[in-house]
Amino acid sequence: MTPKKKTKNGKKKDQDLEAAARPSPTKAIRTVADLREDKDIWYKICVLIYDLRNAKDKTSENRTLQTTDELYLSMPYFSPDEAAAIKAARLDDGHTLEHAITTSLQNFFEKRRASGDCRPCGPHDMVPVYMTCFGIEKSEIEDEKLLSRIRRSGLKTT
Repeated sequence: MTPKKKTKNGKKKDQDLEAAARPSPTKAIRTVADLREDKDIWYKICVLIYDLRNAKDKTSENRTLQTTDELYLSMPYFSPDEAAAIKAARLDDGHTLEHAITTSLQNFFEKRRASGDCRPCGPHDMVPVYMTCFGIEKSEIEDEKLLSRIRRSGLKTT
């Protein structure tokens, strides 16, 4: 058996290779149920929905105004990898979450693209669609523990 070589920082090469071979958490996401099991991503989804519902709250408004994606699935809520994993998550019918959301908003997008502003209105357009697509009940978003954590921590997940 050959001795394990160390890298410059003293870690063993085998540990480095093992870490590189492990899939990132977002790669393991395949369904909406997987999203729910990832506590960090699920919390961020709940924060996004909370912010869309509470657009008059300055902190919520500031976060939503920082998004660049027409579906609000971007920074500051999600890293590019997380956003891609969320959009690619499959629903029970086999369609992706992105497909379900855009299909639900198709008429809206067609009308608004002509005006040059194609982002939907959060409270009116996105919240009902997100709650349906993510399978979130109103009581889950109104849970006092969640609301307290959002007010206290914002998007911080740990």
